[in-house]
Amino acid sequence: MAILLLGGSIASGFSLTGRVGRRRQVQGTIISINTPARDVTEVTCDLGPAWHGHRAGQFAFVTFNTMEGAHPFTIASADQGNGTVTFLIKALGDFTRNLSHKIRVGQTVKIEGPYGRFNFDRRNRKAHQIWIAGGIGITPFLAWLEAIDTTTVTAPEADLHYCTRNADQDPMVERLRELCRDVPGIHLQIHDSTKGEVLSAEKLSTGGRSSRAAEVWFCGPEGLSQAIEKGLQFTPLRLWRFHKEAFQFR
Repeated sequence: MAILLLGGSIASGFSLTGRVGRRRQVQGTIISINTPARDVTEVTCDLGPAWHGHRAGQFAFVTFNTMEGAHPFTIASADQGNGTVTFLIKALGDFTRNLSHKIRVGQTVKIEGPYGRFNFDRRNRKAHQIWIAGGIGITPFLAWLEAIDTTTVTAPEADLHYCTRNADQDPMVERLRELCRDVPGIHLQIHDSTKGEVLSAEKLSTGGRSSRAAEVWFCGPEGLSQAIEKGLQFTPLRLWRFHKEAFQFR
């Protein structure tokens, strides 16, 4: 299993040797740059008709600077059919730190992809859905919620757990609440570690759903993933499958 990077997540079973390369490379333009949080840069790119679309939860290799090379980031937006893609990029390394000052609107960008199998359409429709995000790992779930909200797909019954260090200062919290208000069936729970609200396997098994088979989708730090996956072995929750999109800091 190849776990590559950062600011986003990469699908299990994927390796650089499996890349298609230039055949999936598209050139576009940066059309919007925002900083929703101090250490997060939101970048929207227009790739035009050359971009053949993506599924919520996939990622792409992004080249802002040829000297720096390509970096993989999860796509934070649902496919709108107009060639635009949005990335939420957390400052985790030298290049991504102060990224908003290193790129500009109108700049050319190269994007290769999409890749990945963290695909909402692959869910077990009979199992109860448990979605868990840690920090910037919320990115694919934002795309999932946006995809549900902009299509006629019936929203599943799902518990969405977002683990953050400071909910009062996290702009993703309000964005999640807005999206979940528009998507019936999604039950959002915020876990603020500064208030001692740490998510555990025991908490996941409560709520009266332990009698149903559950499917867990996780994106976030590896430590949290391991703790929850191991803990679920000792709870009454009937775990059907645990999907994991982990990332490592570089």
